[in-house]
Amino acid sequence: MNQKMTDAFGLEGQVALITGGGTGLGAAMAECLAAAGAHVIISGRRKEVLLETCAKLGPNVSALEHNVTDTALAGAVIHEIIKEYGHLDILINNAGVHCKKPIEEVTIENLQTVLDVHLLGAYALTQAAIPHMREHGGGSIIFISSMSAYIGLTNVTAYSAAKAAVLGLVKTISGEVAKDHIRVNAIVPGFIESPMFRQAVEQDPPRQAKILGHTPMGCYGSPEDIGWAAVYLAGSASRFVTGTALLVDGGCAVGF
Repeated sequence: MNQKMTDAFGLEGQVALITGGGTGLGAAMAECLAAAGAHVIISGRRKEVLLETCAKLGPNVSALEHNVTDTALAGAVIHEIIKEYGHLDILINNAGVHCKKPIEEVTIENLQTVLDVHLLGAYALTQAAIPHMREHGGGSIIFISSMSAYIGLTNVTAYSAAKAAVLGLVKTISGEVAKDHIRVNAIVPGFIESPMFRQAVEQDPPRQAKILGHTPMGCYGSPEDIGWAAVYLAGSASRFVTGTALLVDGGCAVGF
């Protein structure tokens, strides 16, 4: 063993892009990656929110206004980052929207909206980033999936379909690019305190009770739990890890 712990988990000199980085899990991952030494670019639709987060997190975090559903611009976004910073080492596909409705109320338009963000937007940026990572000698791509891809959560049909599809992308893309030293993994958050989560459950006390009863640790996770998982998957500590899904869920997937 010839690598120091600080080297294994440090991200000094690396450049990361986190979509949906202005709030919630995205902002927490940005804070943790920046603390590990990376320069982090957070993207999103609301420039004012991004700038507020950058002001809170310090000079190692910068903002890029971008809507991931504008898939035709994915190549330009990656090119802009390469032009300014010289390379892109880490891509975290985190941007998300929610749709909580019974199945008979979920329209095709609802489904398309969710897929456009979680699946197509993430796919387009990943596809655009891979040639640059290959040319630079490798990189780490992280998708954010969900418990809804593992257990039968009701009233989130569109969301669960998108998050399950993400896992398929991880398995297939990872096998194609492993030879280029590009690792592709997913983080699967359990029930984490975040604005999107609160919006989904705050008016539904029985659902909250059911969630906690299904989580052996008996509590919700914090955004930082996801942030440090991202640091691990981004750095050399996980150099032999690809094509996998890291569950950060308090045991929810195995709870009963």
